[in-house]
Amino acid sequence: MSSPHSASGSSRRAFLRSTVAGGAYAVAAGPISTAAAKTNASPYTEKHRVDLHAHHLPPFYLTALHQAGVTTIGGIPIPAWSPELALEFMDGHGIAVQMLSISDPGVSFLPAPAQAPMAANVNDYVASVVKAHPHRFGAFAVIPLADVSAARAEADRALTTLRLDGVGLLSSYDGKYLGDPQFDALLATLNRHRAWVLVHPTHLAPAGTPSYSIPAFVAEYPFDTTRTIISLLFNGAFERYPRIRWQFAHGGGTIPMLEFRLDTLAGLAKTYGPLLGLPKAATSLNAGSPHTALRRSFFDTALIAARPSLVAVEDAAGVPRMLFGSDWPFAGLLYGPKGDPQPELSKVFSNPDRHAIDTLNALSQFKRLAAFLPRT
Repeated sequence: MSSPHSASGSSRRAFLRSTVAGGAYAVAAGPISTAAAKTNASPYTEKHRVDLHAHHLPPFYLTALHQAGVTTIGGIPIPAWSPELALEFMDGHGIAVQMLSISDPGVSFLPAPAQAPMAANVNDYVASVVKAHPHRFGAFAVIPLADVSAARAEADRALTTLRLDGVGLLSSYDGKYLGDPQFDALLATLNRHRAWVLVHPTHLAPAGTPSYSIPAFVAEYPFDTTRTIISLLFNGAFERYPRIRWQFAHGGGTIPMLEFRLDTLAGLAKTYGPLLGLPKAATSLNAGSPHTALRRSFFDTALIAARPSLVAVEDAAGVPRMLFGSDWPFAGLLYGPKGDPQPELSKVFSNPDRHAIDTLNALSQFKRLAAFLPRT
């Protein structure tokens, strides 16, 4: 009879052999991108861009941030915002419509009882902005996730009564990522609505933040987006809630770089899930599950305005799943008031692909916009 130690060792050896042969479990991501070889025969101009990653700061929300001692977001000083400033920026960059959302920290900086009232006030405010400029703005609701029941109620109200275009969720709340079972009831509600869900990164709690004197927006934001996608994947959320239309900010963080590892782990989950400590739901995955999830999700281009990042997202998800995002007004500090928020797009993509990223992919998902924005 073998001892428990020898059985465990046998399992680990089998796991290692499987991992070494990881190619047997990984799914090819398709042909290598030809984006680097694309050239544009004529200059690209676009007057009908749809900005899927843009933020707003209502005056009362800004006051509440300051009262709570919040003066930077992701390490960036909080910028000025108003509908008028937004329209000025949009007109300077061929942006027809901005989908407005609240950035990090959402309403999580407030005590739990104050979060739902603030979320409701913010959503009422942005609904009024959209009503005043229906052909220039859309909006994603902020959701108070300190209380999942309140979150579900506000999501219902925002999508039905206020008729907002979707909801915005932060990548984590109190150290819990979106695939955590405590959020299942909310995801079920969003699935019922076939909701558009923008997932925006958030800062880690101070106790979990690495101490290396770098602003959170540089690395910790992309890492947190990565963690929540992995959480959703290995908790089976993509499979259980297939009607949710996911948009992951900033090209999905580092997810395009990890697809091979995720394919391999998903392929091993049924056999080695308990050994690896994976969630029970992971046993339903196979080696193709991560690739399928990426190809069904959307990824915005905010702050990934460089060839390696753009090509990686194209390889992982495909041009039809890429969306223009400016991250204005926060990213304005980085590219300046008149700077191009996406200077590399024309160097990487053909004019037809740029048109898809800037406009057409959004019109395919938001019928309200398609009713008044031209496709050409």
